[in-house]
Amino acid sequence: MPRRALLSPQQRAALLDPPSDRESLIRHYTLGPDDVALIMPRRRHANRIGFAVQFCYLRHPGRTLAAGETPPSAMLDHIAQQIGVPSTAFADYAQRDTTCREHQVEAYKALGLRPFNRADVRTMLGVATGIALQTDHGHAIMAGMIAELRRLGVVLPGAETLERIGLSARARGPGAQPIEH
Repeated sequence: MPRRALLSPQQRAALLDPPSDRESLIRHYTLGPDDVALIMPRRRHANRIGFAVQFCYLRHPGRTLAAGETPPSAMLDHIAQQIGVPSTAFADYAQRDTTCREHQVEAYKALGLRPFNRADVRTMLGVATGIALQTDHGHAIMAGMIAELRRLGVVLPGAETLERIGLSARARGPGAQPIEH
């Protein structure tokens, strides 16, 4: 039996994938002097662009780079140009899982973020239920949870986690009461 989904694949991509259009790249991925200063101490080109991509993913869309995920080439080109490395260097990034995890922790700290935790599940269920009382549209429910997590400085969990929470909230029905958080 196929699992129920809150979002279509297109809606999921729109909310959780990095953009590749020029205007969005400039808005979300233009690095300031402090950002560049944080990136440049890495010795190898692959680690510079890899860290920069991790950093940018955390800024927008607000999640970590998944294992084996390759960012859009337009994003890589935009970031690479700013830090003076070839975008092709990304192919050599994170050959050690430890490097990727260390970069994530450093980027979390620099951006003032924290990982999603168990307590956030209850908070997001409350947010999602409040939205589900007004609409059963999955996109609105998911977008509301994402906006609240960003406001709280919480890194987005996997899409499946948010969808399960959203589906639970939507299943509570129009007569459901929001959960206090």
